[in-house]
Amino acid sequence: MGHRIKPAGYVLLAGDLIAFWLFVYIGKGIHQLPVSFLGILETLAPFLLAWLIAVFLLKSYQNRRYSTFWKNILFTFLTWTLAAPIGLVLRSWWMGVPLTWTFAEVTYLVTLAFLLGWRIPFGIAYAVRGRMQRVEG
Repeated sequence: MGHRIKPAGYVLLAGDLIAFWLFVYIGKGIHQLPVSFLGILETLAPFLLAWLIAVFLLKSYQNRRYSTFWKNILFTFLTWTLAAPIGLVLRSWWMGVPLTWTFAEVTYLVTLAFLLGWRIPFGIAYAVRGRMQRVEG
């Protein structure tokens, strides 16, 4: 039972999915590409698959991976650092386009910013909630 995902882990998953979706949605808009459900899904799929592989390997949604603010930040960084190259290679293969360093760098850094942009407030709120529960209990 120690490996069961707690409700906060599902909140993390939902927030991460939104972060990935926003990255693709905004990226398509910046590049003036059509924004459709299938278009977003096609771009997003390799990165989500890579993220799920990294999550499985690192067990990133288990409570001990986000139980403190710094663990949350560390495992966000580790998970995306493992997932990004996998996703970039899958995307290159799937879409039949060559992988460029510029695209790889922008994708890595901007997606990491999107993930941290919501996970930092989550980590703070989760830590405060944990402290409040310890004080009350």
